Amino acid sequence: MMTPAAEKRRNPVSREDSGRWQAATRAILRSVSGTAAAEEIGTLVAQLKAWLAEVDPALLYEAPSPGEWTVMELLAHTVEFLRHWPAVVVGIAAEPGRSFGRGLDDSDRTGYVLAHGGDPLPSMLQELSAAGEEAQATVDTIPAAGWEATGVHMDWGELGLPQIVQRVLTGHLAAHTAQAKATYDTVSHRSAL
Repeated sequence: MMTPAAEKRRNPVSREDSGRWQAATRAILRSVSGTAAAEEIGTLVAQLKAWLAEVDPALLYEAPSPGEWTVMELLAHTVEFLRHWPAVVVGIAAEPGRSFGRGLDDSDRTGYVLAHGGDPLPSMLQELSAAGEEAQATVDTIPAAGWEATGVHMDWGELGLPQIVQRVLTGHLAAHTAQAKATYDTVSHRSAL
């Protein structure tokens, strides 16, 4: 049997200290998750809008190849998911273990793209701003305890709320921004030929 001094040298952090540290770490992560996610959404939307201010608007309506979305269709999809997913994540925070997800052919998803993929850029920018602000406000209302919730996705399985927010909101937004830029590069190079 080790003496308390020997145990302290071998493991300088006591179980009690370790438990307090872990609880404090969880509290910090919970307390900033909503704010951090909201800020990230705001930053990503602002970056997307800044990029759109520098492009040739006429090229936003050209598909890089048949069957692929144009930049405007990608923007319409972005507006739609910024309005769809925040309510879903709030629901998961309120009801841990809840199932979530939708297929690529979901009528709300595809319908919005079909209805708004040809909108004028100023109109789309207004919608993007409004959707981003709504998403930020909604995500920021999730209580600290809600960030410990998990949800069950139809394909991804069980995920923690921070992972869900990253996949369906912040990471999704970043990925479609990169896709929009790649799409624009493709059509602008083709247009230059």
